Amino acid sequence: MIISGRLSRAIALAVAFVLLVALVVIAEINQRGQNQIDGIISLSQQRQVLLVELLSELSDAEAGQRGFLLTDDDKYLQSYQSARDRVEPTLNRFADLFRDNDRLLLNVDQRDAVRHLRILVGAKLGELAASLALHGAQGTGQALALMRTDLGSRTMGEIRDEALKLRNMERDSVGIALARAGRLQLVSRVLMAGVAALNFVLLILAAALWARQARRRAELTRQLANENEDLERRVRRRTAELSALSSHLQQLSEKEKAALARELHDELGGLLIAAKMDVSWLQKRLPNANPDIQSRWTRVIKMLDDGVNFKRRIVENLRPTLLDNMGLLPAVRWITQETCTRAGLHYTEIYPEIEPLLIDDAAIMSFRLVQESLVNIVKHAHATQVHVEVAVQDGQLVIIVEDNGRGIDNDRRDAVGSHGLVTMRHRVRSFGGTLDIESSPQGGTRVCARIPLSAIQQEPGLNKLPAAAQFG
Repeated sequence: MIISGRLSRAIALAVAFVLLVALVVIAEINQRGQNQIDGIISLSQQRQVLLVELLSELSDAEAGQRGFLLTDDDKYLQSYQSARDRVEPTLNRFADLFRDNDRLLLNVDQRDAVRHLRILVGAKLGELAASLALHGAQGTGQALALMRTDLGSRTMGEIRDEALKLRNMERDSVGIALARAGRLQLVSRVLMAGVAALNFVLLILAAALWARQARRRAELTRQLANENEDLERRVRRRTAELSALSSHLQQLSEKEKAALARELHDELGGLLIAAKMDVSWLQKRLPNANPDIQSRWTRVIKMLDDGVNFKRRIVENLRPTLLDNMGLLPAVRWITQETCTRAGLHYTEIYPEIEPLLIDDAAIMSFRLVQESLVNIVKHAHATQVHVEVAVQDGQLVIIVEDNGRGIDNDRRDAVGSHGLVTMRHRVRSFGGTLDIESSPQGGTRVCARIPLSAIQQEPGLNKLPAAAQFG
């Protein structure tokens, strides 16, 4: 399809180029032919004008010669001499228009007629000069006798006949040139009509080709749109499936953590407490003043206490009992104080006067958000101060965790391997919220989550927390 389109465009361009060259060639041929015809007509006009001038000068010379012979008045002689002096240059200019190398010359008869005319003109001039010479030598009577003979009129008649012959030749030459111009114009019109027809056909083909390509592009566009829409549906479906799977896995993880926390609390906690009670009973029943034995009893009891505390921290990290028993705010307070105290961080806290009642999944999500943020601060931020804030604003639950550490790079913020940040963002988005992570050039990171209360609040009839769980 692509190769065919390129070939069609190449053919169309080639035809258009050929048509352009044809138009240029036709215009050049027409212009040259017209110039040649104009040259023929111009030369013919010049010849006819010079021929008329030549006949007029011969007539003036003959009239001056006869007037002088009849009246012996010198003014007629001057008129004769003036006309005779003009005859030779006029005849030369007339003959120059019939040069042998003239490409516009019609045929050789014109050159023969010009040669004959030159001979006749010379004979006429000689006859006029002979009459004047006879007048000077033998008198007026002999000159008049010679003038009255038909020699002069016969020569002049031959000159006029030759001039008429040349005019007819010129007329024929002009007629042939005009006929040739007509044929050239006809051929030019035919060629122009052919070029116009080819151009019209080319336009039709171009329009058809453009329409076909437009249909192909439209079809390809529709196919691409359908494919993109199908791909987007698949991506949305796969994204929804992955999101649902991730939420399900997180819920399973929280359930497993809760189950493990209960087992540790019930089983391990019971064992440690029972062991501590037995050790305390034995210490009381087997008194011994030996300092080494007393130190061993004290160390065993302390180790059991440490085990109980360690068990309590593990249980609280897995599933904080404060979250289940007292609500979100006490759990957030505990994890903040526990983490910051253990890491040596100064912290500030702001909480609402009335705690919002959240569903279990939203409560654990909010708690994990604060917990994960504090863990990141301890591991990566190198901070000295932490600010934790929970607020209710414009129908949204707002959770802010801020530090004064070294901040986080923009590339690392959206990196594929930042699983903690991705998990936090997914937890918030699963409830229709947004999570913004900002770092300033001066340092520090601000994590701000906004979750609609309509998606995470408990229904009034499902309130399971006592009134004492609301903290001011």
